[in-house]
Amino acid sequence: MMVVNAWADDADPSEVQAQTELFQKTQLPIFEEVIGTDGGAYSNEADPTEPNFQTTFYGPNYDRLNLIDPSDRFIVEGGVGSERWDRDGFCMVV
Repeated sequence: MMVVNAWADDADPSEVQAQTELFQKTQLPIFEEVIGTDGGAYSNEADPTEPNFQTTFYGPNYDRLNLIDPSDRFIVEGGVGSERWDRDGFCMVV
């Protein structure tokens, strides 16, 4: 099962809190009833094949984040600067 609770980047803190409470008070009890209380979860697991990951994952912060690791020492698929590397992260493509 999967549930998505989202809010806009400029959401008011009360909107974020409302989504958090929706999960904790309404959705989580349903999960626990269906699968038990010993299930696992991935919080905010992103799609590594997202074609516009720079905007989707990092929004307006991408350019600033790209300056932090100019030597590309921390390359992961869908990570900042990864578009300069092949899919395996072994060879630069630019």
